[in-house]
Amino acid sequence: MSKKDTTVEAMLAEEYREFNELLAVIEKCLADRNFAAAAGLAQMAARRAFPTHIGIFASPRLERLVLELGRRGVRNLAPRCEDNAGRARKVLHILTYARQVGGDTRFVWRWVKLDENSQHSVVITSQNEVERVHSIPEPLKETVARSGGFVCALSARSLQPLERAGELRALCRGMDMVVLHTYPNDIVPLLALASGCDSVKVAFSHLSDHTFWMGASVSNLIVHLRTQSPSFLSGRRGLNPLETPVLPIPLEFPGAEPERATARRELGFEPNQVILLTIASPFKYESLGGPAFLDLVMPVMRRLPQAHLIAVGPEMSGAWHSASIDTNGRVRPIGTKWDNDLLYRAADVYLDSYPFSSITSLLEAGSQGVPLLSCRAPDPDLRLLGPGAPGLDNSMQMADGPDAYDRLLARLITDVEFRHECGERVRASILSLHCDKQWLAALDDIYRRLDGICPGKALVAESDCFQTGGMDLALARLYAAWERKGFPAEIGEALSHVPYLSRIVVLNRLRCRGFRPELLQFLPSRIAHAVRRMTRQVRRGA
Repeated sequence: MSKKDTTVEAMLAEEYREFNELLAVIEKCLADRNFAAAAGLAQMAARRAFPTHIGIFASPRLERLVLELGRRGVRNLAPRCEDNAGRARKVLHILTYARQVGGDTRFVWRWVKLDENSQHSVVITSQNEVERVHSIPEPLKETVARSGGFVCALSARSLQPLERAGELRALCRGMDMVVLHTYPNDIVPLLALASGCDSVKVAFSHLSDHTFWMGASVSNLIVHLRTQSPSFLSGRRGLNPLETPVLPIPLEFPGAEPERATARRELGFEPNQVILLTIASPFKYESLGGPAFLDLVMPVMRRLPQAHLIAVGPEMSGAWHSASIDTNGRVRPIGTKWDNDLLYRAADVYLDSYPFSSITSLLEAGSQGVPLLSCRAPDPDLRLLGPGAPGLDNSMQMADGPDAYDRLLARLITDVEFRHECGERVRASILSLHCDKQWLAALDDIYRRLDGICPGKALVAESDCFQTGGMDLALARLYAAWERKGFPAEIGEALSHVPYLSRIVVLNRLRCRGFRPELLQFLPSRIAHAVRRMTRQVRRGA
């Protein structure tokens, strides 16, 4: 093991130790019936485990604490009364955020649009955290309304998980089925479903299969978007690997217009130029110790001047700026762009982000008949970060290493017939599984499984499984630069609604466990705010 890996391994061990110290304080809060503090600290613990990585992919211990808190600390409000005279299946989809863009929101919208035989409703648990930037998308609201359901965002503030859970529980009761499409660190659905919803079948839509997540303890079925390693599911997730149904990501059947030639002209490209396209968040292109995306692509870009690469997500800075200069502008990072239909239609070849795949973008490109190229990670532990989904596994071009990638990319650029053949094959494969009747058949299988399932929950493990293998080290490095608040700020947020005397007790417990609350957090809130205000005024005066 390298010195760098040893450092990352030590960091993982320390962060997991802190995580367990935090759970010990939550246990004390539950014993004292200090439910507000327990809820705030439970949300804090979940946010320590995602999006950063602390060596675990699930925490049965934390889920048990949240379930106990949900049973004891969440009020049972009157259920919402809905007219359902026709007795269509009532499905409630729960999102953490509904954004104008994002795979989870599109997933729900397309599910509702395709499944016309059910009444769908959508609840968003934390929309107030993003509502200044993202309003609930109109297409989502319109499609849900046509199904006879409702769309609503929980009204309680995000710092009050118990109140939000009470609202959500009332909405869940009376539903036939609840589907969780939530962020991995959202504890509100667990609190809500911990009690009072025994007749409701719960499915967990596994949208983040490479990270820690919570929700299996309240779910009857885990719905995967691609096949998973049975040993990983049982050993690291704590699930029964025999119950692993796959539901393809629903896609809209692509229209015929505009044609590729028309789209290319609109973008200003000549007929002899070859457009390469890649779309992903910038961090998905960064190295995990081996070659990064640009290391694979740039040798071919230098040799073949007809190739032009458009990268949606990365900005014109750092290595991307250097690549653009190196190719006289033929590498074009254009930053975030939400409407990419024209780019998909104009592209000749789609290049998957590497080492971290962007599966929805692959499917959307491939459904347009664009050939797909990716590179297989040399370390088997890292292949969970790679591409994989129904329709992709046996139809896209997958290179075994940089040399094979170089050869495949060069051939896709120079061989028009090969390019067309690859594009048609991947298009037919994707559309056969992800659209219309084919997708509905897979959904019906999910419904049948839920209708006939026993009351047992999907999480079967009793204890956490902490490891520092290759996958853990890679994820820790990948998310190391992810911005998150320090412990003092997190503690202040977690305990902001706890009465003063109870807060002092919890702060002292945290301090004894090695955490370092700010001294101001030991003061009554009004005095602490006044001191902070005076401090800011003094600094401005200086």
